[in-house]
Amino acid sequence: MKTKILSFLLLGSLLSGCVLTRGKPSNGSATPLVSPTADIATQPPQTETSAPAATATILPMPDFSLIGLPAEDAGNMAFDFVTQMCSAQWFNRGQQLPCPGNDAQQSAGYVMSLNGEIQELPSNLSLLLTFPPADHFGTIYSKYPAFTVKEGDRFRAVLACRAHTFCDVKFGLEYYDAQGRTGLKHWSYLFADPPIVVDYSLDGIAGKTVQFSLTAFANGNPTGASAVWIAPHIYRPNP
Repeated sequence: MKTKILSFLLLGSLLSGCVLTRGKPSNGSATPLVSPTADIATQPPQTETSAPAATATILPMPDFSLIGLPAEDAGNMAFDFVTQMCSAQWFNRGQQLPCPGNDAQQSAGYVMSLNGEIQELPSNLSLLLTFPPADHFGTIYSKYPAFTVKEGDRFRAVLACRAHTFCDVKFGLEYYDAQGRTGLKHWSYLFADPPIVVDYSLDGIAGKTVQFSLTAFANGNPTGASAVWIAPHIYRPNP
């Protein structure tokens, strides 16, 4: 009996020794665990690729000498009547007009800007088309935002008919102040005439804050009175 018990004890100790050594490596050291984030931490940080910054396109200064006006340097334009077209109010003698208008509004008159190419001119020249109404005494006029005139300022533009039209019109440069509307200068134009080159001194109202008015009157039949202001602006020699 004792012999059987000793045999069972000896067999048990041998089996337990096998179980304890089964999970260890042959060198007796523990196998280290590898963190799943270890490789990520050692990689260099990724940087976001930013989109290239947008750059403004600066259009070249129009060469006004091509239309008979003196050439100008950039920065000498104190007021652009085409850019400010819809900052102005436009009227015939009976109502205020929408801005911009279009060719479908001939009975009431309209104003719109044109590309220079339409007038067979360089595309970077800006044009203002003022079409007097068929009624309301054939007059269209504007009231631009307030502007303070300085000594040396000049109103410059070239006046003509819209290309391939037969107009008979009168152009007017006027202004509003506390006393009302006052005329400065008027120019009559017939389609057969050469374009009128205007380089008009504003020294007579230097120091005043006024609201300029561009006007167009139909001298004859208003149905063809397409009065075009080419590059109308105020030049300032010392901006």
